[in-house]
Amino acid sequence: METRKINIIYTTDVHGNYFPFDFRRNRWGKGSLQRVHAFVAQQVKRFSGSTILIDGGDMLQGEPASYYFNFEHPSERHKVADMCNFIGYDVGVIGNHDIETGHDIFDLFVRNCNFPILGANAINLETEQPYFEPYTMLYRSGVKITVIGFITPAIPHWVPTRMWEGMRFEDIRESAQKWIPFVKEQENPDFIIGLLHSGMDEGIVTPEYHENAVRETVSSVDGFDLVLYGHDHHSNMEEIESPSGKSVMCVNAGSYAYSVAEIKLKFSLDDDGKVVKHDIDPSIKYIGTINNLHAAEFKRHFKKDFKEVKDYASRLVGRFTAGVNISDAYFGPSAYIDFIQYLLLQASGADISLMAPLFFNASIDAGEIHVSDLFNLYRFEDCIYTLCLTGKEIKNYLEMSYANWTNQMHSIDDNLLLLSPMKSNPERMGFTNFIFNFDSAAGIIYEVDVTRPQGEKITIKRMADGRPFSADAEYLVAMTAYRANGGGELLTKGAGLSKEEIKKRIIEYSEHDIRHYIMEYIQQHHDVEPHPLHHWRFVPEEWVKAAEQRDRQLLFNKPSDNDNSSIQLD
Repeated sequence: METRKINIIYTTDVHGNYFPFDFRRNRWGKGSLQRVHAFVAQQVKRFSGSTILIDGGDMLQGEPASYYFNFEHPSERHKVADMCNFIGYDVGVIGNHDIETGHDIFDLFVRNCNFPILGANAINLETEQPYFEPYTMLYRSGVKITVIGFITPAIPHWVPTRMWEGMRFEDIRESAQKWIPFVKEQENPDFIIGLLHSGMDEGIVTPEYHENAVRETVSSVDGFDLVLYGHDHHSNMEEIESPSGKSVMCVNAGSYAYSVAEIKLKFSLDDDGKVVKHDIDPSIKYIGTINNLHAAEFKRHFKKDFKEVKDYASRLVGRFTAGVNISDAYFGPSAYIDFIQYLLLQASGADISLMAPLFFNASIDAGEIHVSDLFNLYRFEDCIYTLCLTGKEIKNYLEMSYANWTNQMHSIDDNLLLLSPMKSNPERMGFTNFIFNFDSAAGIIYEVDVTRPQGEKITIKRMADGRPFSADAEYLVAMTAYRANGGGELLTKGAGLSKEEIKKRIIEYSEHDIRHYIMEYIQQHHDVEPHPLHHWRFVPEEWVKAAEQRDRQLLFNKPSDNDNSSIQLD
């Protein structure tokens, strides 16, 4: 019996981390495609002819470098495709944030890659066939390997339609049930890899989609020999039992190319050259600081591009006369959220704006503001949507938001916030729910009574300009594209609107992303003082003030330096 060995190297959720430099903080950083190249080239020498390099999606978004190559300095060829080709990727899968860049960007990237970008469950509406290649065949050491790619089907609920126009997205499990028998019949592979841009489990589950579907797919669909997944950013190696009782190894390398997964495959072949057995030995390798001749090779090749991004990120935009701290947003009106709320209102002309934190904790000090700082203010390439909502719908929307965000306090000793041990680090406390769904409003004056249950927390007193607020009146409401497309379910479960009704309520959307308007405003005014608008407050104030001290200590290991107890809304 003969033995053949194959070495798989896997990255996922690189999110624009192409160079080992943190452009947002102007300092050398961890990981990056440069260090992926350093590791891969080293391993290819050791395992000549038997290495496979795979990426799990979300390559095109997340950092100043990706924004620069996508929007500030686009070219006939996509620079990131050139980087991936230089490293030598064999196959990838499309990610939801790749789709978020829009057809012009991700179609160019796919065309320019010298390897297939997969997406079996992304269906072309004209042909009813996959928009991307559904699978690819790889041949190493006499072994036939099929890689089938899938993307989270949540995109229509998160991303503006114009970005993914001409496609629909099937359920991953249902798509896998179709494609695994197909490749077995057509290709007769020795080994099948599922490449899923979808998390293990949890995430958002609705009647329309399951965001993270690895566990449910592997446990209900036979045929996978190995599953490589991403999207949830949690590095993980876990075996899941398939319906036939087979144990399937599922591996997530984690995000930002701080680590890669290395999976060593050993195949046993009979005298006829047929694979009769395989063994899988996975590991996750930290590459955050790897440096060798191959890293220098990547650095030399893309030296000009690195300098262009660095010059762009360090460009002076204006000046903040006061600092902002994201952690303040959890405990009341904050300079961070309300600065963005103000810009949403200004750019859209809406009556009311809705906004949530996008980072767990970060701060920007008073002083010069550079392009890089804008990526700490606003994380995503989200445009502004303006919708028509009734006063009742706005209240119900906020009721759900604050119910996800705040505890129902029964005494002064209770927590203000809904907290639980962090999944990645159970010794530390984090939020029970996603922070990017903790929307507050500007343009209306309201109170949030943390002693009351959902449905009774919010009391809206009036509009911020003094006009009365009515549950029956209609208002123009500005929000992010993610929210306007149903993300977080605040418009559906909260406001009570169907997906079809939401589409009818959309009045317009902005030409540019929110970060563009932030930059434009700071450039026009140069000296900007971010400050809380104080359009809302938590009550009862005594309870909230005491709970804030405790909750800040639990979350950030430091007490409050704010005092919101004197805010007057009347």
